[in-house]
Amino acid sequence: MKGFFKTFFASLLAIVFAAGGLALFVMILFGVIASMSQPVPQVTKGSVLVFDMSASVQDRPVGMSRDALIDEAMGGGRARSLSLLTLKRGLEAAAEDDRIEGLLLIGSFSADGYGSGFAALKEVRESIEIFKATGKAVAAYLVYPTARDMYVSSVADSMYMNPEGVISDTGMSMSYPYLGGFMKKYGIGVQVTRAGEYKAAAESFVLEGMSDPSREANAAVLEDFWAEYLDVLSEGSGVEPDRYEAKLNELGMLVAKDAQELGLVDELLYTDELIAKMQVVSSVDKESNSFVQTSLDDYLLEAVRPEYSSDGFVAVIYAEGSIVNGEGKDGQIGGSSLSREIRKVRQNDKVKAIVLRVNSPGGSALASEVIQRELRLAKEKMPVVVSMGSLAASGGYWISAYADKIYAQPNTLTGSIGVIGVFFNYEELASTHGVNFDTVKTTQHADLMGMFRAKTDREMELVQRQVDIVYESFLAKVAEGRGLELAEVARIAEGRIWSGVDALDLGLVDELGGLSDAIAYAGGEAGLGQDPAVMELPKAKNFLDELFQNVSKKTADASTNVAMQPLVDLYREASEMTSRFNDPKGVYAVLPYTVKID
Repeated sequence: MKGFFKTFFASLLAIVFAAGGLALFVMILFGVIASMSQPVPQVTKGSVLVFDMSASVQDRPVGMSRDALIDEAMGGGRARSLSLLTLKRGLEAAAEDDRIEGLLLIGSFSADGYGSGFAALKEVRESIEIFKATGKAVAAYLVYPTARDMYVSSVADSMYMNPEGVISDTGMSMSYPYLGGFMKKYGIGVQVTRAGEYKAAAESFVLEGMSDPSREANAAVLEDFWAEYLDVLSEGSGVEPDRYEAKLNELGMLVAKDAQELGLVDELLYTDELIAKMQVVSSVDKESNSFVQTSLDDYLLEAVRPEYSSDGFVAVIYAEGSIVNGEGKDGQIGGSSLSREIRKVRQNDKVKAIVLRVNSPGGSALASEVIQRELRLAKEKMPVVVSMGSLAASGGYWISAYADKIYAQPNTLTGSIGVIGVFFNYEELASTHGVNFDTVKTTQHADLMGMFRAKTDREMELVQRQVDIVYESFLAKVAEGRGLELAEVARIAEGRIWSGVDALDLGLVDELGGLSDAIAYAGGEAGLGQDPAVMELPKAKNFLDELFQNVSKKTADASTNVAMQPLVDLYREASEMTSRFNDPKGVYAVLPYTVKID
């Protein structure tokens, strides 16, 4: 009888929890259906288009993911995401829309994952320039702008700032975590091998700071990026680069008054004063007593629709994230999943050309080769063009090398043609806690890939052989794909990173330009004209698919741990760090774990 009641109450408790999860799911589902049934917002004639930049600008198509949906339902503050191509199309459509009188930039970009990189923001800025060229007013209202915000908003005719605001641009830096001391302290063994003097990815696990070659390459790239940033800022504001840099060195950050005196902003305004300025551009909205306006998010719903064409499409395929073996997860490029997308495209008679948009630090050498193979097969049938985003290095360059034409931005980080081998073991850590391993095996190196012991010197020589083979293959592929001499590729490789400007000089890319330039070129080569219909792949994830996959556990976990978000974010970063190292041979064409330029 005691066992019966124990089983009964356990089952009852499980039913209660399941019902709770189901109730949460139903509530969210009804909320989604209600939001989907709402009519598309109407754009009022005479509107100022308000672009709230408080978003992460992603290269790939953006849908409502499970996490974003739950976060919104729970009242969380997750930054929204905007697709780069959709955003550009919306801004350029507004330029020709006689209902739109002007554009107002507010808010501050979010650099989430691979989003809002400077190369992507350069394209956003170019679309705003197209809007501005029609003679319509462009204004920006700044409160605590970052360098990313200044980079885009400096294109405005009028720059306004809150009197208590601060420009939080202190210059650019590149920071990597170095775990060598941590690994030693906790007895985690790390053995690395590499091909390329500048190939620094493995350094993160064994050193406590940058090596001299790594520092040299990073400094050179950062210098190019900083020079491009200063030139763009100067073009928009009229402030000379040397003068701006001197002010940053003198004051660190510029308060609103400093920015006005320097000439970065035109006026210091409170919100009510800004509204009065905007009412002159449009008119007074009597209902809200503000100005007649349309949010960019609402405008995109009306102005940007799926494209149809009887002539054919240019397929824009997004390779965004670290490259991993297999299917990959959100924020990663799965070798199997992306190559499958490319295979479908090259077998689709409606697709006349491919643009591969790359925003990746690389990853698994095997997965990179699997993807590259499909692109080479596609190239036999149609033009294949690469558009490099903010980051297209190492494995990201591997998958790009055979394209008919490669576009990059001046502030694209590319190159890093090199290979590493990384092997972890917990022998010392286990021994410290009284755990030992004993092994029987059929061949001398049967346990070579095990993590319970360090590899012998002989085994590391064997691993180095594998790394050298992959590196030689990498060099040969770049030489063949780019039409360069092998010796020249070897000279500029060595794992060194390059800016887009330097990559153009070295022959690693063909032309400076963005995604729109690549699409126009691909369309022209395919006979579709320079404004072809576009098919974007992989398609944006559907939140309903995600919810149905695992509603009971994942929905409950995500909804009940909102207060634990910092720990969740830390876990995600650690998970990304470890999951990218899944190549079966332990050989990688990858950048260091964190490449973040602020």
